[in-house]
Amino acid sequence: MPSTCCVVNCNSRSHDRQGKKIRNGLSFFCLPAWKKNSCSHVSEVTKRRRMAWIAAVRRSKLTFDYTPPHMMVCSKHFHKGKPAYEMLQCDPDWAPSLHLGHTEVKATTTDRFKRLRRRQQQQQQQQQTQPQQAPEPDHTSPEAELDNAAPLFPAPDNPGTEEYMESETSGEGAVMGNADEQCTMCGLRLQEIMRLQEENQKLKEELSKRALDENSLKDNDSEVKYYTGLPSFSLLMGVLMQIIPSLPTSKERKLSHFQMLLLTLMRLRLDLPVEHVAHLFDISRQTASNVFIETINVLHAHLSPLVYWPKRLCIQASMPHQYVEMFGNRVTVIIDCFELFIERAQNLRAKAQTYSNYKSRYTMKYLIGITPQGTISFISKGWGGTCQ
Repeated sequence: MPSTCCVVNCNSRSHDRQGKKIRNGLSFFCLPAWKKNSCSHVSEVTKRRRMAWIAAVRRSKLTFDYTPPHMMVCSKHFHKGKPAYEMLQCDPDWAPSLHLGHTEVKATTTDRFKRLRRRQQQQQQQQQTQPQQAPEPDHTSPEAELDNAAPLFPAPDNPGTEEYMESETSGEGAVMGNADEQCTMCGLRLQEIMRLQEENQKLKEELSKRALDENSLKDNDSEVKYYTGLPSFSLLMGVLMQIIPSLPTSKERKLSHFQMLLLTLMRLRLDLPVEHVAHLFDISRQTASNVFIETINVLHAHLSPLVYWPKRLCIQASMPHQYVEMFGNRVTVIIDCFELFIERAQNLRAKAQTYSNYKSRYTMKYLIGITPQGTISFISKGWGGTCQ
């Protein structure tokens, strides 16, 4: 939709009369809305900003309650070419302030200025010849009226330029006023920056407490045991240092090596769904699934040699006395079978092999052997839930 600037005497347009876009580098901005449903501070600031924009434009059809959608302000009326952030009230671009039609003053013509300069030179010559007698001005002549009405300025190179217009309308009081306003604006801006820095620091501290990384679990063995099953943080870091050379490294990965291991152990320990793990680590479901598969393969390659069947003499030499008193030397290993729930397979044969009538779910079964000391000494391959 074509856009037109609503500032007085501004003819900026985004499209010409034939509907073709004009490549003039201008941008058009709608009048800011009043966020009355936000907090009290934001609501008050946005309300004052909307009023400031309407006062700057000064259109009869433009009111606080109604602003037509076609009424926009172009980038020529802002110092940086675009409006400032709504909460930076001290910024000069918080509202339009440049080239507003109702504040501009037309420059004088060249002929008029020449007459003023000529009259000024004549007065200086008369003062030099008659220093004691001041000439009486002729109030009846048109030139005298013009001399009394208009101030005298030195001749500029181009009196029709915009710089001359600004110098003609500005004075010493305006300069002092602008300096005071700039000092006040600088003070307000520094206060706003300090407030935002403090707020940013508090948010970072709160975020670091909720993040699942090394800092959140360090010196907290109880949480390490709950999330991973390992007894201490030092043991968790030992496992990490063992598998780090085999973990994939990429600058584009959002998770660190520690978080990849933590994600895998949390899912194994707590049996969390992939969607929930992805939400905890602020990643997509597919990324969480890929990280789990990659890390579990690395863990299997590094830790599977730790699962081995010890010799009978070694088991009997370190067997707890409770087993010795109860069974003597007849116990070598304790066997058990455990079953895990899995997702339903897409393949019909795999679906039939993994369905368990006893559990009424799709499962995988494993045979496991545990020594009397409590270490795992054997794990069989997985079998479908239909196996008996």
